[in-house]
Amino acid sequence: MTNIEPGTSPSPVARAARTSLAALLATAVWMVIAFGLVRNQGCEGGMECLGDALLTIFGCLLAAAVSMWPLLVLFRVRPAWPIALVGPVLFVCLTVVVVRSELAARTPWTWVLAIELAYVGAAILVDRRVNRVVRVAILVLALAAFVSRVF
Repeated sequence: MTNIEPGTSPSPVARAARTSLAALLATAVWMVIAFGLVRNQGCEGGMECLGDALLTIFGCLLAAAVSMWPLLVLFRVRPAWPIALVGPVLFVCLTVVVVRSELAARTPWTWVLAIELAYVGAAILVDRRVNRVVRVAILVLALAAFVSRVF
């Protein structure tokens, strides 16, 4: 006996799109919070505030990564926890490329693009319906990006 009813799970492209929207929302919310915290530090500007500002921004990026799991559940991306775990790892690989190629200084929005690409890549990586060659290619590209810029 075969099941002729269509599957209820979204396609890999739909999962990647939902993941991208969740990552964009988490990044936007936490960067607004970081901006508000940096502005309310009371600094007049200059290098004395740089350390606190960077710590606040990276703390909010970490908070965005942690808040991804509930957002993925809210956006009905199932299973959400593997994407929430793999996304930050891919983001670290892309961060190495962004920092080493000095893209962040010229175009600050590359951080948002890196987060988007990391979570879309994570959604594709953990989806068993995606061809194994595509998943291995994403892993190889991430590792090559990380290794080529680290050493």
